[in-house]
Amino acid sequence: MIGVLINKTSFGILAGLASAAFLGYCVYFDNKRRSHPDFKKNLIERRRRNRKSAGSDGIPNLTDQKSIEQYFMQEIQKGELLISEGNFERGAEHLMNAIVVCNKPGKLLSVLQNSLPVEVFSLLVYKLNNYNMNAQRSPCMSDGFSAGLVVDDGSVE
Repeated sequence: MIGVLINKTSFGILAGLASAAFLGYCVYFDNKRRSHPDFKKNLIERRRRNRKSAGSDGIPNLTDQKSIEQYFMQEIQKGELLISEGNFERGAEHLMNAIVVCNKPGKLLSVLQNSLPVEVFSLLVYKLNNYNMNAQRSPCMSDGFSAGLVVDDGSVE
């Protein structure tokens, strides 16, 4: 019975010491990181890059999947709202932006074809065709938005 108490007590003390050592390790290296001469400069540079990558033009950072998903959902919501208000032209533009960044545009187009009124879907297809024509004419576009998008039959190349 006494052997069990000693084992529980020593285990508790050992766990407490390990926790304290880990916490001390974290505090020590955080202090060392913050006191580094380039820490503030690097922090300011990273924040500036993040602000720049968010962009004031609303185009997402194409290397960040979370940014693309957020932009996609934002454009779908704006498009649906504008279409429900009767502004079909601007609503179709926002839906087109969502389709351009979507990883499965053919599937999204089939869903939109079933859920949108015929005139809105026709306008959307017309805008996508114009977008594709403009993207093909200017091959210097390196934003990657038009890669593989085919809107005539809703399939993807």
